[in-house]
Amino acid sequence: MMRVLAVLLAVLISPAANAERYSFAAFGDLPYNEAERAEFPLLLDAMREAAVVFGVHVGDIKTGGTPCDDITLTDIRDLLAGAPFPTVYVPGDNEWVDCTRRSAGGFDALERLDKLRSLFQPKAESLGAEPFKVERQSDVDFSHGAYQEHLRWRRGPVAFLTLNVPGSDNNFGSGREASNEYRQRMSAVRSWLGDGFAKARRDSARAIVIFMHADPDFEAFAAGSPARAYSELLYALRSEVMEFEGEVVVFHGDTHVMRIDRPLVDSDGAPIERFRRAEVFGSPIPGWLEVTVDTEAEQLIRIRPRPLRKED
Repeated sequence: MMRVLAVLLAVLISPAANAERYSFAAFGDLPYNEAERAEFPLLLDAMREAAVVFGVHVGDIKTGGTPCDDITLTDIRDLLAGAPFPTVYVPGDNEWVDCTRRSAGGFDALERLDKLRSLFQPKAESLGAEPFKVERQSDVDFSHGAYQEHLRWRRGPVAFLTLNVPGSDNNFGSGREASNEYRQRMSAVRSWLGDGFAKARRDSARAIVIFMHADPDFEAFAAGSPARAYSELLYALRSEVMEFEGEVVVFHGDTHVMRIDRPLVDSDGAPIERFRRAEVFGSPIPGWLEVTVDTEAEQLIRIRPRPLRKED
């Protein structure tokens, strides 16, 4: 009798023992000017007060026309590195693709991308006062050894990964054929995406969260006319989502229109209910998305918009 009671007690206790609840922050497309730079620490303070376990900046740490010099890039790196929680950064187009503009300093785009890697992903760990370990594609996939900005980590039932897919045109190039840089990077992106989903399935993850900068124009894809710079990404993403039984959430920036929806469709044109897209706030409206993972809730991942100013 005592043994039966012990077994019943273990069954009753185990769900609570395995329960997990935490929140993280997603933000990006700022700061774009001196006023937003001054507000940036306030944004981090708001996240700290909400007790987030980490934050992810999805790219564009400046405007496309402002200098891409080391001082500008290092300034934002230092802000993220000084955050009281772990932080992760994803490259946006303004800080490498658009650096070839005269107003941005006329830099070589690939040289600036390498600079970002050395500043934001020098080691296999996040930034922040208390960094956590991550896996970098450059360390686990030697065929794509340059892509140390492609990261992945796991927290509880959720697998996380980052992709270097910048806004504008994903550095596709101005010609009819894609640029060499685009082809090489997208080969790495597809590989990292596929490996991430495969690992999530092996590890029985309940959800996958992906961070990138670009709005890949899900609407054009749903209409059957995908943007050429994002077509292969979206086909690969849809294929992986269809093979994965859990939730999938993509966080991105780029168009500065905060929204949360289900824009990815299957091959019949029907929305895939397990998939959500969440675009972060962006200049001129500072804010962040508070994302809560709760294993006891009906929906594992919940997203709450958090504008910095109440009037926004």
